[in-house]
Amino acid sequence: MKIGFARRQKEKLPKIKNPFLYAYGLFAKLLASLFFLILSLVLSASLLLARLLFRRKALLKKVSCALISGFCRIFTLLLRAIFFIKLRVTDEDRKKLKSLKSGIVVANHPSVLDLPILLSLVPAVSLVIPPKPRFPLSLMKDAYTEAGSWDALLFGAKDTLTAGGNIIIFPERHLTPRSGTNPYRRTAARLARECASPIQPLYIGGSDKHGLGSPAAPLAYCRTGLYVYEIKMLPAIPLDGYAEMKSREASVAVTKKIHDEISAEAYLSDYRIV
Repeated sequence: MKIGFARRQKEKLPKIKNPFLYAYGLFAKLLASLFFLILSLVLSASLLLARLLFRRKALLKKVSCALISGFCRIFTLLLRAIFFIKLRVTDEDRKKLKSLKSGIVVANHPSVLDLPILLSLVPAVSLVIPPKPRFPLSLMKDAYTEAGSWDALLFGAKDTLTAGGNIIIFPERHLTPRSGTNPYRRTAARLARECASPIQPLYIGGSDKHGLGSPAAPLAYCRTGLYVYEIKMLPAIPLDGYAEMKSREASVAVTKKIHDEISAEAYLSDYRIV
């Protein structure tokens, strides 16, 4: 069962406030794409070198996670340096995210930059990725949990969480549309129940993500200024209250709770209905 429902509305874009700033934004977007390409190649070479140097699987996974997180921090810093994005995270939330261990992090997914931004904030992440990933993701399999099958995913998740690592899951699976939301999948809730791990919801808010979100617009930029990313930690969702429920019933209830927490913060912070 999927929680929520897909909604699409005709694009209602705000007017361009500053044409010169908008033109610079398009240039910065191309520059950001160049940064991403260069860093991806360097990261891929680093991961390949790590694979040759470290034979122990646990150590290789730890090194690979650290490399990915480090390169994402560099990428985020570059985007902030060229005034392409502005990142807002309270010191308290930043410390909590940095010290997070054995947690399943769930968040809405408004743009293509959500993943590198979260990876720069949350250490020791083992992501859920599709089976047979394309290059350079194929080189990251030493750090990531592959979702080839439920049994393989569950085994990898238990291994990661037991070792103190974290998992990031976007329940919508696809980019959040500018108006509305996608169905929320039960993967995070099922993993949390099977692994006895708490769920940590995050809300990714801030300015409109036109040009970086859905629908895709490669030659578009935020019309109201630079992209603002405001990351907020929401109350963790313990599983104690769902222990007496059947497996499917509990996963549906937990997934609904995740959606309710994120949608409530979306309306409270940005007056968005998701």
